[in-house]
Amino acid sequence: MEPGAQTWAGLRAGLGLLLQLWALGVALQGFAAALEKVDDADPVVTTVYGKLRGYKKELHNEILGPVVQFLGVPYAAPPIGDRRFQPPEPPTSWPDTRNATQFAPVCPQTIQEGRLPEVMLPVWFTNSMEIVSSYVQDQSEDCLYLNIYVPTEDVKRISKECARKPGKKICRKGGMYACRCVSEEPL
Repeated sequence: MEPGAQTWAGLRAGLGLLLQLWALGVALQGFAAALEKVDDADPVVTTVYGKLRGYKKELHNEILGPVVQFLGVPYAAPPIGDRRFQPPEPPTSWPDTRNATQFAPVCPQTIQEGRLPEVMLPVWFTNSMEIVSSYVQDQSEDCLYLNIYVPTEDVKRISKECARKPGKKICRKGGMYACRCVSEEPL
């Protein structure tokens, strides 16, 4: 294969991945809309691939309220066998309600003495190294999964706080622990 052809093939694969990620974003918007009608005690949503069952989790902090978690949601077919090192393909659908209450395996990464090297993690994460390390023990090349966290009642409170502030504002999550209202103008 000529060098130019390799570049175009890589570009096409990259654009294909971007298109799939965009489609996933659209699907997730529908996901959030569907959650507005879901019973918190038994959160089940319908996606284009099938139904997912999550669960409501209390976060036990003063800033963030409870979230509905959908863990281990496939966003692509497993990249194993003939699919290894190939562009991602859509996941296969599932006929029954899929249990999305446990983390899926993580992609292979370096672990030293049962722990992740601290240089690989953000500073705020290193406070919980033992907990984080326990999640990365289960590694696999079949690791193309999402963990989706959907806010519950706090979204309405935060939106009201933003609405009270003058000017055009949008509410955007800031980091992992805060929400702030920001201007729609470029920063």
